[in-house]
This record gives sequence, C-alpha cells and structure tokens, in this order.
Amino acid sequence: MGFAWTPDILHGKTVFRGGFGMFEAPVTIAAMGIDGKFSTNPDTNQEGFSQTTTALTTTNNYLTPNATLSNPLPTGLLPASGSSLGLATFAGQAVTFLNPDVKSPYSLRWNFGFQQSLTNNMVLEVVYIGNHSVHLPIDYTQLNGIPRALLSTLPVRDSSQSYLTSSVANPFKGLATSANGSTATPAQLLAHFPEFPVGDSASGWSGSGGILEQNLNAGSSYFDSLNVRLQKRLSHGVSFVANYVYSKMIERVSWLNDSDPSPEKRVSTIDHPQRVVVALTYDVPFGQGRAHSIQSRALDAVVGGWTLNNVYTWQVGAPIAWENGSSSSPGDYVYFGNAPFDLNNRQVAPGQKAFDTALFDTAAADALQYHLRTFPTTFSTLRMDGILQWDPSLLKRFTITEKASLQLRIEAYNVLNRPTFAAPSTTASNSAFGTITATANRFRTIQLGGRIVF
Repeated sequence: MGFAWTPDILHGKTVFRGGFGMFEAPVTIAAMGIDGKFSTNPDTNQEGFSQTTTALTTTNNYLTPNATLSNPLPTGLLPASGSSLGLATFAGQAVTFLNPDVKSPYSLRWNFGFQQSLTNNMVLEVVYIGNHSVHLPIDYTQLNGIPRALLSTLPVRDSSQSYLTSSVANPFKGLATSANGSTATPAQLLAHFPEFPVGDSASGWSGSGGILEQNLNAGSSYFDSLNVRLQKRLSHGVSFVANYVYSKMIERVSWLNDSDPSPEKRVSTIDHPQRVVVALTYDVPFGQGRAHSIQSRALDAVVGGWTLNNVYTWQVGAPIAWENGSSSSPGDYVYFGNAPFDLNNRQVAPGQKAFDTALFDTAAADALQYHLRTFPTTFSTLRMDGILQWDPSLLKRFTITEKASLQLRIEAYNVLNRPTFAAPSTTASNSAFGTITATANRFRTIQLGGRIVF
C-alpha cells in the first residue's frame, strides 16, 4: 500500500510518496555460505528417507547386458531405511537433514521520499528505503557440538584442552553402531548426542559432520538506504541521470559458534555503503536534423551525427569474509590486536600484504583448539577493493535513405584499465595469508559494432 501527495501550496512541483509492502520469497533448498553466496547444488539429503540404487547395466567385463530399457533395474530398488532401526538408526554416522519445519522467508519493506521539479526537464528525487527480512535460511546448524562450558575462552591456545582428544574407554563398545571400538575421545563422549559423531573439531564447529540441520529459518536482516536521483531529460542534445545510494545492511545468517543462542550479528558480505552511477549522453550538435545542420553529404559523413555516451560507476567494496577455513566450517584466529586493523587493499607490488599479518599468530602449533570464537566474520572497516570504472562509447549515424541509417558504435569497458582487486586470503595457515592474488573485474575491453536501422 502507498500514497502520493502533491501539495497545492508548492504549485504542483513537489510530490511526496510513501509505501509499505510485504514480499514473500519461495522456499529454497540451496545452501548459502558465510560468504553470502548460494551453492549451485540443491540440498537433497534426508537421512533415512533418501536412497540411491546403482544401475548395473553390464556384467562379464562389459560383455553381457544386465539391464534393458524395459527392465533397467532387474534387481529392484533399494528401499529407504526410514526409522526401521529405531534409536539405532544411523548410530555412529554423520546425519544431515533439511529443516522439517520450513517457513517461507519474507521481507517487510517501507519507503518515504519526495520528487522536486527543478526545471521543465530536470527532477530531483530523494527517498529513504528500509527493509527487514525474517525466516531467512541458515546454511548449516550444528546440533551435536560440545557443551559451551567446556570450551576455552583464552585468547591464546589452551593446552589443557588437549584432554578432549585423549583416548578413553568407549562405553559404546560392541553396540549396534559404527563407532563401537574399544576407545573413544572425551570430545566424542561429551557431545550432546554421543552416539553420533561430534560436530566440533579442534579448530571450531564443523559443517561437514555431526548432526547438521540445513536451512533452519532463524536468519534475519535489516537494510536502510538513502537514495538520491538527479535526472535531466533530453534537451539541447544532453541527457543524464545521476544516482547516489548511502546504505547499510546488517544480517544474522550464520553461526559464529554452534552453541551461540542466536546467529552472528554482522555487517553483510553484500553490504556496499556508498554507490554512485552517472550516465550521460551528448548528441554533438552537428549534422542533419541537429542544431547545426550540414547540407554537404560528404562533410556530414565525417562531422555530423556523432553521439557520446558515458557511464561512470563508483562503489565501496564489500566486507571481507574472515572464514579461516571453508564457508561451512569456519576456524578461529589467534589475534593480538585490540581493535580492527587497517587494510591496504590497493596492492601496489606483487606479494604485498593487504594487512599486517604480524597481528596474527599463524603457527599451526599455536592454533586455538576447542575455543569459543569472538573474532567476527566481517568488519565494517575491512573491505575488498571497490569499483571505480568509466565505460564510454562513441556512436556515429550515417544516413542511407530517408527511412534507413547505419549506426557504428565504438564501446569501451573499463577504459582506464583500472583493476578491482579481489579479497586477500584469510586462511591463517595458508602461505598466502593476507595476500591479494586475483582481480574481481575485467581488464579494458574495446569493441566495434554496427547496425542498420530502418
């Protein structure tokens, strides 16, 4: 629902607009990692109720057919085990299942702003837009971690935590489980469900074992933005539109620790707090049908009919994702600083570090183990390189007949050939830790094209 109001006292040159909407999204079975990217493969695991039957098409070293088009599975389909084994179902095995109480994510969106006519062909628009999303799916929720009280809170490696990996007698010995050996570890036996693999590794909680719930609808986000648009419609051969956005996006879509009461509140990995885009078109005022008409066909073919286009984009980069591992199993950092550090993401020499790695202890022997992480996965001040790009183009129109013309176009993308550097490596154990090794944009591209308009 919305409204528009033009006060008479402002002589019809000002319009106030506002609105509110609720937008529901379809349920997704794709996984979204800490880096804010969705997987390309759907989540299809439903333990006990998903089963794969392998088709044996030939025997006798591929010489004898074993299956036909009319009977492709002569031995039948393997049945899903379901819950036939009762409490022993999947005992000793990792379990991954989709959220059984799935909800549709939805957004509440509101906006308010005004448009002001500055001249007959120029308008200024200022709008505030807010958005709150709920029931967002969380990639992985680990349900079989170690109780929070047993994890270290020291800022450095706690050697006493090594007892969690020691060998002790296994109370599940001889039982109907794949983990029925003579010994086990305290970490395994202290898990919430010790009959299943523990979901906490020494480096942090794991998204590849234990008991994992996929797409738990516990995520949420907030987005606020100020949008300014100045637009001039075509007159005297010139038209342009300039947009400026100042925004912030806060989200809760991943866990910092599996024992946390709520997902981590952080600056989103798709947050770009400032963005400017300016598009300008200029018809050079020489040529047939323009301000300064040229009667000579030969001279018009050289001087007339030129149009210059420009698109300029400037955008602040997105926050760096501090995973220290995979996006589904983040590790922790031994960090010696007391505040967020500076980032030099404009790499000026091969191998230069984008940040001071001396603030971290990267020795494998000093890595934190069974530790509660407090180091955030994003910082508002630590961002990837932003966009600064100019894309001009030059058009020339040749008149063929009264109703037909030929248009030649020379287009350049990133004409200044300015690189946008990708994020540095954030894996502390990697030799490239802190180093930028790639770019996130394309190099200068120039193309020539033509089309006939009739």
